[in-house]
Amino acid sequence: MNKKQKKLISLFSSFIVIVFGILFFSSCESSRVGPDVPPPNPPAPPPQPIVLTGFVRDISNLSGIPGATVKILKADNSIVTTLLTDNSGKFSYDVTNITDNTLSVMGTKDGYGQSTKIAEINKALNIAAVSDIILTKLVVVSAPVTPAAGGQATTTNTQSVSTTPVSVTVPPNAVPQNITLTVAAVPAAQLPKPPTANTSVQSAVQLGPSGVTFLQPVTVVFPLPNKKAAGSTLSVIRLNPTTNIWENRNITATVDASGTAASAQLTSFSANAVQDNLSITIPTGTTSTVKLADVELTSGSVEKTYNYSNSITISTTGTVDSGWLLGEVKSRANVDVGNFTQLLKFNFPPLLEEYKRDGKQYNPSFPNQSGYWKFVWTVNKATTSQNWTASGGVAPNAFTGSGTITKETVSASAGAWVWVKTHDQGG
Repeated sequence: MNKKQKKLISLFSSFIVIVFGILFFSSCESSRVGPDVPPPNPPAPPPQPIVLTGFVRDISNLSGIPGATVKILKADNSIVTTLLTDNSGKFSYDVTNITDNTLSVMGTKDGYGQSTKIAEINKALNIAAVSDIILTKLVVVSAPVTPAAGGQATTTNTQSVSTTPVSVTVPPNAVPQNITLTVAAVPAAQLPKPPTANTSVQSAVQLGPSGVTFLQPVTVVFPLPNKKAAGSTLSVIRLNPTTNIWENRNITATVDASGTAASAQLTSFSANAVQDNLSITIPTGTTSTVKLADVELTSGSVEKTYNYSNSITISTTGTVDSGWLLGEVKSRANVDVGNFTQLLKFNFPPLLEEYKRDGKQYNPSFPNQSGYWKFVWTVNKATTSQNWTASGGVAPNAFTGSGTITKETVSASAGAWVWVKTHDQGG
């Protein structure tokens, strides 16, 4: 190959390299400076229903109680619905269409006491919340009863100043057939409050079989939590199993010679109690609040669990059982003592109409921006400290009590819509 041919080949090779370089550079420049194509705004997510979710738990270990009955009631005690807890003790109910801001939620199960909590419904935040319903397992004692011999069952009442047990004595000829008699003492905090202000449940028993009518009066002995005058009388009240409201039975129980127990004659069974005067004062107290977290959603729902604790101190004067008085304070203040968890379910609320255009999410303040809306809740823990006082009884058997309630509550507040920018439309 001569020099001229070599020169031509070299020039041709250089030309080819230059052409490919130009094409590659042009391709890169076109990619770099071409107009951006913004991603479309996502469709407006559907609002989620407001679902009230909670647990019924055993006070002994805070395990969930499966198969517990949960009644949700309005302020007039009309029943919204009745539910059963699942295997974890959990229950849920859609309250989207409920107009009330608060509901009562009562939990109970055979062999346990009962407890009621207040559920808060916040339509603005699209959430509803209720504290765990804490139940105490009862010690149920049973005994056979026959028409010829009758029968008797006894059990201990730990909230008493008496060594006398709870006892139920069925005389002969009181039942037409054999039955199994059951009796259990029920703690004061595991019962509804009496209907009359400044009164208390002194001693309560769950008697069975419920609904049985006796042909002869049955004697029930109620151990008392504070000493009373021998021969004085106390009103007997009955818990209506349908309305869950105490009813006056127009029956009295007579205090025995020791002043620490009272007996009554009954002809039918259910939850029965004796009541007496008790004054408990719980001022508003002071509250401090700390922020726990922010929770945000762009759609759907999410559940979060938070820890809280409550405590009550107590000191007494006079002859009174401190456990019973503590239970009365817990009932009045609607406080369970111990360490607990609060479940909050956050439900994405309806997107505001001004935040939608053609079914897509839209920010009227920045109409050319691509993006989406998220809803943000602030979760707070409030700690309230209250001093309480109580007094009851008649001299020389008067008593007093006092102490401090420290109550924590976890709630969501300060919900806000926040725009998340993804792109400026128009390049």
